[in-house]
Amino acid sequence: METYDVIIVGGGPAGSTCASELVKAGKKTLVIDKDKFPRDKMCAGWISPPVW
Repeated sequence: METYDVIIVGGGPAGSTCASELVKAGKKTLVIDKDKFPRDKMCAGWISPPVW
């Protein structure tokens, strides 16, 4: 069985940003979302790449 330091439920802007920062900090991270990625999602499409 795989083990993780952190499991994040939801891969939207907040969840994926959190996961990215945790991985940069050396944490083994799993993101669980109800949809498959990549996907088209209109919400938060206005956030520019420097924010990520």
